[in-house]
Amino acid sequence: MRNQSKQSSRLSGFTLVEAMVAATVTSLVLGGTMATFMLGFKTMYKDNQRLATNATLRYFIAQVSKETLDATEFYVFPDYKSLDGSVDLTNDVSVLQADTYGTYLAYGDCLVLVTRVSTSTTANVQQIRIYYRVTTDPATIAPVRYYEGTDYGSSGSSTALGTLLNAINLKTTPTISGSRVIVSNARGRTQSSPSTGVYPIFSTESSTTTPTNDSVSINVEVINGNSVNNLLSSSSFNYTISPRK
Repeated sequence: MRNQSKQSSRLSGFTLVEAMVAATVTSLVLGGTMATFMLGFKTMYKDNQRLATNATLRYFIAQVSKETLDATEFYVFPDYKSLDGSVDLTNDVSVLQADTYGTYLAYGDCLVLVTRVSTSTTANVQQIRIYYRVTTDPATIAPVRYYEGTDYGSSGSSTALGTLLNAINLKTTPTISGSRVIVSNARGRTQSSPSTGVYPIFSTESSTTTPTNDSVSINVEVINGNSVNNLLSSSSFNYTISPRK
């Protein structure tokens, strides 16, 4: 009986080889499970970034579209520093450049929308709204800020537009009271030549060298996430809108 008991005890254990095989299999299973979990986590993160980026883009485009359609006139400036307290609405706006099709285009990272009490260019100003990227380099990813000026009501302000703009000195105070960040990171579309160049996010076009206020184009790429996944969480949009006449 004693011998049988000893033999049964020896048979019920595991050898070292068996234990090592079991540990190896367990490690492989845990490693595969962890890899699957991490892949799912990264995919979920990227999808969330894409959703957030698209939501920001839609919100930005919808707001600019509505306010541009409500505007009486608009001005595209090269960048926010053009509004320096001494604005010249003739010489400080973006310069029209002829393209290969004979159309004149002007690009800029600062869009000024002016709403007057009527469609007349001499009518009182009702409100000024400004969209601008806080950078002077089109290739730099930067926030887009939105400034909403005083609403002067149905009678508007009899003060000249230039004087009203000079009171909005973005060059000195880009975070001026009444402004807020509407897009955290944005830049324009890449130029075809040179390929390293980037357009500003706003543009206007005319059939002559004189701006006509006919349309505003928005060519913007909204970016979320860090530098590792920018290309996986960015969206671009090209849209043309016209202010009311």
